Formats: sequence, C-alpha cells, structure tokens
Amino acid sequence: MIIDRRALAASRAGFKRELLTNTVFLVAGGHFLLELFHQYLPVFFPLFRAEFGLSYGQIGMVTLVGTTTMSLGQPLFGYFIDRWDARRIASLSVVWLGLIMAVLGFSTNYWTLLVGVALAGFGSAAFHPAGASVVTKATEAGKRGRAVSFFAVGGNIGSAGSPLLLAVGFGLLGLKGTMVLLPVVILAAIWLVGGLGRESSGDREAHRQRQSRAGQGFLLGLVLITMVAMTRAWFQLSLTTYLPTLLGDRGFSVVYGGQMLFVLSLLIGVGSLFGGILSDRFGRWQVLLACFALLGPAYWLFLHAGGSLQFIYAGAIGFLLGCTYPTTVVVAQEVWPRGMAMASGMVMGLGWWPGGLGATLTGWLADQMTLDTALEGLVLAPVLGALLMAVFAVALYRRDRSSIVKTEPTSAG
Repeated sequence: MIIDRRALAASRAGFKRELLTNTVFLVAGGHFLLELFHQYLPVFFPLFRAEFGLSYGQIGMVTLVGTTTMSLGQPLFGYFIDRWDARRIASLSVVWLGLIMAVLGFSTNYWTLLVGVALAGFGSAAFHPAGASVVTKATEAGKRGRAVSFFAVGGNIGSAGSPLLLAVGFGLLGLKGTMVLLPVVILAAIWLVGGLGRESSGDREAHRQRQSRAGQGFLLGLVLITMVAMTRAWFQLSLTTYLPTLLGDRGFSVVYGGQMLFVLSLLIGVGSLFGGILSDRFGRWQVLLACFALLGPAYWLFLHAGGSLQFIYAGAIGFLLGCTYPTTVVVAQEVWPRGMAMASGMVMGLGWWPGGLGATLTGWLADQMTLDTALEGLVLAPVLGALLMAVFAVALYRRDRSSIVKTEPTSAG
C-alpha cells in the first residue's frame, strides 16, 4: 500500500486548522455565556432595592465591588494562567460565575448580595485573560487580531442578551427569577468543559519554551498600551453613563436617548468585530493611532450636531471605540509574549477599572459646572489616547532600531 505523504500532511494540516477554528468558536461562545450570566444586574437592582430598602449608595457599592474584583483580579489571574492550564480555567470560570449569578436572587440581605457579586467578579477576572490566551495560542500570528475580534463580539452579544433573558425570569418569578440561568449553566458546563478539554503536556511545554525564548518583552510598550486602554475606558464609560441624561437635558425624550445609546452600543460591537481584522491587514499601532485620532473630532461633531447627523456621529464613535478593544489586547500580548494572559489581563482588567473613576470625575465636574461642559471636556480622553499611541509608536521604532543595531556584525578594525 502506497501512502501519499503530501496528501497525508495536507489532511493533518486541514484537521489542525479546523481544530483551531473550533477552539476560537468555543472560547467566543464561552465569552457569550459568561456575559449572558453576568450582565443582568441593572435590571436586578431595582427589584432588590424595593425588596430590602437599599439606598442608591449601597447599590453603587455593589457595582464598585464587582467591578474591582473583576478588573483588578485579571492581571493577577493572568500571571498564574500563564503557568497553568488556560483551557480548563476558561471553561470552569464560566461555570463558577454562572452558578453564583443563578442563585443571586436568593440573597437574603445586602451583605450576601455584596459577597455574591464579588465572587462572581473573580470568575470574570479568571475567564478574560484565560480566554484571550487560548484564542491567541490557537491562531496563526497573522490572524490573531481577527480571532480576538470574534472573542470580543461573543461577549458583546451576551451582554446585550442578558437583561432580556432575565427580564423574563423576573417577570415570572420575581427576584428568584435568576434561577432561569441554572439549566443554561449546566449545558454550558457540559459543552465547554468537554469541548475545550485540557492542554496537553506537550502543548504546555511548547508554550513554556516559547515564553522562555521570548525574553523580557517590551515593558514600556505594555505600560503605554495599558494607559491607552485606560483612556478608552474613561471615555466609553463616561459617555454611556451620561449620554441619556445629556440628551434629556437638551429636551429630547427618553426614547430618543435609548435609541442613541442603542446605536452607540451596536456599533461598538461591529467595531469589535472589524478592529482585529483591520489590525491584521494594516498594522496594530497604526489602527489604534488612527482610531484615537479620529475619535476626538467625531465626538466633538456629535456634541454639536442634531437630527440624523447625531446618529451618524454616534455610530462612528461606537465603531472607533469597538475597533480599539481587540487591537489593544493583541498589542499587549505581542509586546509581552512571555506572559500573554497577564498582558491580556492588564489591558482588559487594569485598563478598564479607571473607567469608573473617570465617570465619577465627569459627574463631579458636572455638579460643579454643567453636564454639557463636563462632557465637552471628555474630548481630552481620546486626545490623550492618541498622544500615548504616538509615544508608543516612537518607542517601538526605537526599540526595533536598537535591536537591529545590536544584531549587526561589527567590523574588525
């Protein structure tokens, strides 16, 4: 029997590509489920507040605690995920978070709610760097932006569906309607744990060797790209928090404000899909610099426009914001290849946490002046992001030039 070695090699390569594509699909599906389980709290809080008489300050504290454990925990989890089985952590963290959020409606007081939300935040903190690491390791270098885009879009869709699903549960069962998540969590456990499986010892050893060959990485680049992510979070969270109020102050209806927020959110999702694809084609820092450079003018035009033009500018803002999300993740992984999960946690976790502080600062400025004035000042965030990206580009160029000089052979006398 004659074996066609070329055909066999092609068959194996095709099987490997199919397996890698399946991995990206599974992790994006896990991201969808994680956010589906997690993002119903805005429709849960009014019911819980009415039942237990909580103040707005207590509700705000729950949000702060959940955001803190989710955001600040990501770099720490990322550090250990680079040394553990990222596939198993990605699947189990979805199940962990889902089980907690499924029983959250059975909380008997404020403190059990606070602890539950904090513990769920740790599940999100573990999943994001693990999922981003699995997706990147399962993808060819030239297509990583596209893969991380699919990963991001899965979460966007889950976030949009979570309040809709739980609204049905609350309508039927009141606070205990969170239990409608339980069968979905069980199915998710079977699908993800079985589908993602474990990393083989050979894969882990190969990953360790790649990390050891990667050297120290580009620490300044990682710091700069994390700061860029912080400016995006400051801008995005402030805008989405106060946009309906701003439009209401200008005489527009609640429906109009909701429509504007929907357009903004929808285009953030579209931008998340295309951002990584564009970065694969045109370059990472080039796409980021262009997005932040265009974001400031688009926002200024939005604030001073009216009618259908305002919807167009809101869509442009959303698209540009969305493009930056997967691209910052891939840039962080590429400048810090010796710890891709930790780098992912830096931009997705530590980079997002200041958004809440920025939104608080914007609100304080609005109290001191007017909301219009405070939101006009928000244009500084994308301008700062563009400046930081310019510094990043220069630092990257100088680093690369220095590497070339060091590797050139020296002439003898």
